[in-house]
Amino acid sequence: MIKTVFSQCALSLVNSWAGSSLLKTLESRDSCDNILRVITYHRVDLPSDNPHLYPGVHSVTPDQFATQLDQLQACAQIVSLDDVLDALEGRRRLPAKSVLITFDDAYQNFEAAWKHLKSRDLPVVLFVPTSFPDHPERKFWWDRVHWAIQSTPQTQITLDGQPLLLSDRKHKADAARLIAAKVKELPHRDAMPWIDTLCENLQEDARPNEVLTWQRLRELSAEGVTMGAHTHTHPLMNQVDLEEAREEAVRSRDELQSRLGTEIRSFCYPAGGVSDEVAAMLKDVGYTAAFTTKRGVNNLDNCDPMRLDRINVGGRTSTNVLRMQFLSYARDLKPARQPA
Repeated sequence: MIKTVFSQCALSLVNSWAGSSLLKTLESRDSCDNILRVITYHRVDLPSDNPHLYPGVHSVTPDQFATQLDQLQACAQIVSLDDVLDALEGRRRLPAKSVLITFDDAYQNFEAAWKHLKSRDLPVVLFVPTSFPDHPERKFWWDRVHWAIQSTPQTQITLDGQPLLLSDRKHKADAARLIAAKVKELPHRDAMPWIDTLCENLQEDARPNEVLTWQRLRELSAEGVTMGAHTHTHPLMNQVDLEEAREEAVRSRDELQSRLGTEIRSFCYPAGGVSDEVAAMLKDVGYTAAFTTKRGVNNLDNCDPMRLDRINVGGRTSTNVLRMQFLSYARDLKPARQPA
């Protein structure tokens, strides 16, 4: 309770006029080079336009994204993935206040973000789970669970022998969180059939996925979007055996390279699922960099390139909150908990 109150007070301070002034002072003293901040976005849209998609991976609205880009350009140096890979391999050093912008999952509403990135000539990395483009019947499990719970006529389900109420919005949100936690604990081969059964019992109102098509991905690549691998079927890489993980890593890279005609050297762990064995395997199969979901800033002089930290953008992540987390000497600060 005390920790939550402290976090809320800190958040209010950071977003205040006094917080902005303090940030400017701290930023003026933060001149370390070769420090990389990586921002993670998922969906850029209006939540009311997509009630069937899980709200926990909604990042910002298109207008908020445009504002963030303008403010980031004023206080940071936006770098490309090629810049980062060159720095990791010792061919250059990144300038002070370097920021890499990344998007996970290749949702169709990336188009709204690309409009603003392209107009500002800013680089971006899009991580693609390769089994989903051109297969509208293949849906992300978190979107399936969310919509099955929201649209079910049932008012109660059972999870591990315990009843979960679905009688109102709060109970449904609580149920979705508990189900998501269970899914992430299960081996992938068990989790997906379990979700199929759950959604069938909830009388799932099936919707097609909202992932970009291969044709559009080719066009975006030609327009300047850098693509990265995000597995083939989006399992947690630490919840499959090592050979399955290898197949996911190699197949996703090979399919991207074949379909897009460009070299793929970066990987993003779904939901941050990584182990020492998986990280070593990615290096062995030829990846240069891999990105986690662990919050943090990366010192490229001594980091593990197979475990690069990122900073997730959620519904309450203001530009000031991002800027505070960017500070190279504030790497251990923890942001207030984001809503699910």
